[in-house]
Amino acid sequence: MPVYADVEDDVELLVPEEETVPEDDLHGILVDLIRAGLVARFADAADVAVFSRLAWFPDRQDTRIRLDPDVMVVRGRPPGHRKSYKAWMEDGVAPAVIIEVWSDQDTDADYRRRLDRALRHGVAEVVIVDPFAVGGVRVEHLRADGDRYRSVATTSSAERPVIMESLGISFAGGNELAVIEDGRRWPTTAEAFLLARSEAERADREAVRADHAAARAQQEAARADQEAARADRLAALLREAGVDLEA
Repeated sequence: MPVYADVEDDVELLVPEEETVPEDDLHGILVDLIRAGLVARFADAADVAVFSRLAWFPDRQDTRIRLDPDVMVVRGRPPGHRKSYKAWMEDGVAPAVIIEVWSDQDTDADYRRRLDRALRHGVAEVVIVDPFAVGGVRVEHLRADGDRYRSVATTSSAERPVIMESLGISFAGGNELAVIEDGRRWPTTAEAFLLARSEAERADREAVRADHAAARAQQEAARADQEAARADRLAALLREAGVDLEA
């Protein structure tokens, strides 16, 4: 992934770029799952950036305004690392989609405030994932419609996923969150690590087998050379003894 270097500017930030916010462990697991999957989804796109837990400052004139989406997808900007997302240094581009994973300590009022600010600063779509909802994980897709967000789809079921056409993925709820791409569920971060390790071990075993096969081929070639040399020596001895090998 290319590294996008922050360019220093002379705008004073009135709130910190980084701060530690305690979250439920499940919150972190789901945020990591979504971010990692989206980074992989858009790995070949030079103009789509995916961030998680990154401070977004939308207004150069008032840097007290800071949004902290769990995950945001920005179209029209290069991927890469940033200390924060300052809109005035990003051609004024706002995230196209933000994904918020509810924490058990968050209230409806907290998310209403976040949604109001996201709408005010140009976010077109929002996905809300509530892993603590009664009845299982609940997913809701919202789309900006004038001065409010309109609910496009909601699910708490694994059988009725919420389809996000803009991202090319679907979210299913129920007993656990599942993110689906091309009919396949995204692996969790741990599953992806285990799969990568398994693939690396398989590649190592294949390399060892290939080395053994190459060694056997060399041994066979050496034996063939020895047999040919022995045949040549025998033919020479027979000719010395007067045996006509052509007869």
